[in-house]
Amino acid sequence: FDAEGRVLTTELESCVVVNAYVPNSGADLKRLDDRVDVWERAMRKHISSLRTRGKPVIYCGDLNVAHRDEDIWNVTASHIKKSAGTTPQEREAFGVMLEENKLVDAFRFFHEGATGWFSYWSVRAGNRPFNKGLRLDYTLASRRLFDGGSDGVEVVDAFILDEYQGSDHCPVGITLAV
Repeated sequence: FDAEGRVLTTELESCVVVNAYVPNSGADLKRLDDRVDVWERAMRKHISSLRTRGKPVIYCGDLNVAHRDEDIWNVTASHIKKSAGTTPQEREAFGVMLEENKLVDAFRFFHEGATGWFSYWSVRAGNRPFNKGLRLDYTLASRRLFDGGSDGVEVVDAFILDEYQGSDHCPVGITLAV
């Protein structure tokens, strides 16, 4: 994936940050197997290797998956299970990523059960004015960053800046106390 420029890993004093643009499964899910079987496994291995350094990890970016039902505006539509980013395989692989690497979805940690919060809207369908979107952009962080700052850094908030326009995505982020 280096040739595609999809991942930037930065080691800071208090943590390691991985920013990624995850491959989309594509039209007709032509890249689904590569996405789930190759990309996800490689990223899980990369994050696992970073965890061995003893520092907490933050994994963020356009992760191209809507993990939970609340992350999909029309979750009951029949095409959802056959659309890039919302297939059962992608959603399950994302859950495995969280569990294996002891990562927490920071937005859901602070806004459990919140609905109507998306980070992507189809431009082609003109969905943004109607907030018909998906949450495809995430900030994930090591569980231990939510425990009161024992590492000298703590996640204290997570947000989606949906008021920003100019792209089919909007910024997401976290607030750290150091």
